[in-house]
Amino acid sequence: MNDFFLLNNESLPYVFIDQNIEIKQIQVKNLNRFGQFAEPIKKLESYSIETITALVETEIFNIMGLCSLVTSLDPENFAKHIADQDAIAELVLKIIQVNETFFKKEKQQSRSRSEVNESTWFDSFQYLISCGHRQDDILNMPYGAFQKYIEAAQKNERQNIKNTAIAVRIAMQSSKQEWDKSIKQLEK
Repeated sequence: MNDFFLLNNESLPYVFIDQNIEIKQIQVKNLNRFGQFAEPIKKLESYSIETITALVETEIFNIMGLCSLVTSLDPENFAKHIADQDAIAELVLKIIQVNETFFKKEKQQSRSRSEVNESTWFDSFQYLISCGHRQDDILNMPYGAFQKYIEAAQKNERQNIKNTAIAVRIAMQSSKQEWDKSIKQLEK
């Protein structure tokens, strides 16, 4: 899904057998419950109708939990079609597509164990709050938008560090007069 889909917290219209429904993005505040239901699906090597269909029978309660959080599907209609594993697998695949940021396979990074353990959700929230976001707004963000805001804030921070490093280098190699001229240009 594109950035505006994420930013506007849009949903995807979908037809599940005979019912028009919407597939929504998971909000940050519901991420813990969503993660519990999505865990068996996220463990799959790849996401396809075939791999998901193999899980439908054994993970039907988790799939129902997913549907309750991110679809407008009527539970009675879902229950009527519980035997249609292909239709359920297609629905789950669409849920994965709408919430692709959550289901994206993470690349292994070579970070130390202590580095991984030190980072918390509070750190992420504080980072966005320091960039001008409010806690309630963050909680109501779709998870994909949350990740994009984190990435944008990190990019901005790296650019600020780069600009500071350039200014320091200029200061180290310039006379007082050249430095004063550079500072005056920045103050405009």
